[in-house]
Amino acid sequence: MERKLVSANMDDICRSPWLYAVEPFLVIGGLYYVGNNWVSVYLLDTGDGLLLIDTAMAQNVYLTLEGIRKLGFDPRDIRWILLSHAHYDHCGGADMIANYTKAKVYLGREDMFFLTERPELIHAVDGIFQPFTVDAHYEDGVPMRLGRVTVTAKHTPGHTPGTYSFFFDLEEDGQTYRCGMHGGIGVNTLTKAYLEEHNLPMSYQQDFLDSLERMRLEKVDVPLGSHTNHCAMLAKAARIGETSNPFVDPAGFVKLLDDRYQDFLHFCR
Repeated sequence: MERKLVSANMDDICRSPWLYAVEPFLVIGGLYYVGNNWVSVYLLDTGDGLLLIDTAMAQNVYLTLEGIRKLGFDPRDIRWILLSHAHYDHCGGADMIANYTKAKVYLGREDMFFLTERPELIHAVDGIFQPFTVDAHYEDGVPMRLGRVTVTAKHTPGHTPGTYSFFFDLEEDGQTYRCGMHGGIGVNTLTKAYLEEHNLPMSYQQDFLDSLERMRLEKVDVPLGSHTNHCAMLAKAARIGETSNPFVDPAGFVKLLDDRYQDFLHFCR
C-alpha cells in the first residue's frame, strides 16, 4: 500500500467544527475522550478536580466544554491543562479554557519560542491565535500528582522540540492499567522540505528517532492517540459495550511507534 502524508483540512474543521463533533465517551477508569473526530482531547477525573490533556483548536472549545458537561462534569473544575506541544490543533483553545476555568497551564519549555519568537510555527488557522500564559513547565520524567492520579511527562522531541508524552496508571474492575499518549508523532514537520522552509535544524529528525527508541521502553496497556487515527481511537469507541474494554491494547503503543518509524523512513529519508 502506498504511504501518503495525510492531514485533515484544519481550515474546514475550524470553520465548521460541528461537522466534526464526536460524542464524549469513557476510555477507562475516569479517563474520557472529549475531542473531535480528528484531534484528541482527554479529560481525567482525579477525584480532586479535573485534568485536561490538550485543548484542540479555539473554534472547537465550545464543543469541548459541551462534551464535558454531557459527561456530568463542570468544566470550571478543570485544575490543570497539560499541553503536548505548541501546535494550534493541540493548544489553540488554551487561552479560552484557561480564562474560563482558571486552570494551570503546562507546556514544554522547549516549545516556548513558538509563542515568543516564532508564532508562525504554531500554524494557526486564518492567523487566529490567542496567546496564552504558561504557568509551569514539565520536568522530564518527574511525576506530577493531582488527586488520585500521578502523571509522568516525558520529553519526546522531534515533531516539535518541546513535545511531551504522558503516562499514568488508572484502575478499572480491580485492575491497574498504564495509559500512555505520545504527544506528537507526526512526521509532517520532519521532512527536509518543511525544515528548510521554516529554517529549522535537521537535527530534529534524529531527535525524533531517539525519542521513538526511548518510548519503546514504556509498558503501555492503554495507548491513547493524540489524533484519532493514532491507535484507532474512534474504531475502538465503536466497540464500547463489548465484554472487554476495547481500549486495552498492550501491543498498540509499539505498533504506533513502528508505523511512524516507517513513515519517517518513507518521507524523511
